[in-house]
Amino acid sequence: MEPPSKCFMRLRLTFAIIGAVCGVMIFFTFGIQYHNWNCAIWGLISGIFASVTLLVHIRWMQDCWANHSRYILPLLVLSGFVMLAGLCSFIAYLSVAIIEHQELSGYGKGFYVTAVWCFMTWKWGFALFYYGRQYQRLSKHVANPGLNRPSRTSYSPI
Repeated sequence: MEPPSKCFMRLRLTFAIIGAVCGVMIFFTFGIQYHNWNCAIWGLISGIFASVTLLVHIRWMQDCWANHSRYILPLLVLSGFVMLAGLCSFIAYLSVAIIEHQELSGYGKGFYVTAVWCFMTWKWGFALFYYGRQYQRLSKHVANPGLNRPSRTSYSPI
């Protein structure tokens, strides 16, 4: 298993920074300007988990997972709950918006826009799970490089 290249790491860092900044901007924009607090809170939660994903990437680049591998499991469990909450709320907001025949509007209780930010929260929970799991596997592979190699003691008659 190969570690990600510097180009991919820069892309991952860039996307996580954009996600964190957008989440905070959505909180202020939809909360203060449009008074859609459902969307504002989900945008902030999305930004928080984009920031946690950014922290995971930075920790990997600093080679901190070898010493702090005990923090990966709680991150994976947390990301599982975030994915579940994001998916359930996405379905709920979308269903309510369809049942109430809402228009695509950000003002007031625009549940379609809120459903989009619930999906974004699910996406950052999935990214946190995926990259946390990938870095966990890579750190185990770096710590035990001979783990995937065949044993030299096995007898082969040919």
